[in-house]
Amino acid sequence: MVDIRMTLGKLILKKNKAVSPVIATILLIALTVTAAAIVYFVVVPLLTGNPELTSTSYGTVAGTTDRFTVKLENIGQAEATFAAITDFIVSNTTDDYEATAVYIGTTAVTFPYVLNAGESATFEFVISGDFTAGSSYKIKIIYDGDVFETPAFTA
Repeated sequence: MVDIRMTLGKLILKKNKAVSPVIATILLIALTVTAAAIVYFVVVPLLTGNPELTSTSYGTVAGTTDRFTVKLENIGQAEATFAAITDFIVSNTTDDYEATAVYIGTTAVTFPYVLNAGESATFEFVISGDFTAGSSYKIKIIYDGDVFETPAFTA
């Protein structure tokens, strides 16, 4: 007589095969690479600094109606990148003006322009209109997805 328990036990044991060593190694490598990618793309950006702009002086250029200057300093821990002239906007309560040209001294700025951490630059902007005497204006600068806005100044 055949022992049913013994045959059933062997059948169950036959179906429980282990993963081969090659497949196990590939799975461990894939798991390690995935963990390293998560650390690199999530944790590392949290440890690096961000750019942060501050201005020490700003306002209209004496004797002009379409120019203003702003001295920007990057006090952050990373470079600030300005992609284009349209990243600089002058506005008051009724109008927005975009810069049509940007200079540092007498040299035209080429974009993208990078302001490194700890550096400063004095920008002179030519705008698409004229300042109205007595009106209040703000300079809005968009960089690296962030916005810096000066306090209001009077033309």
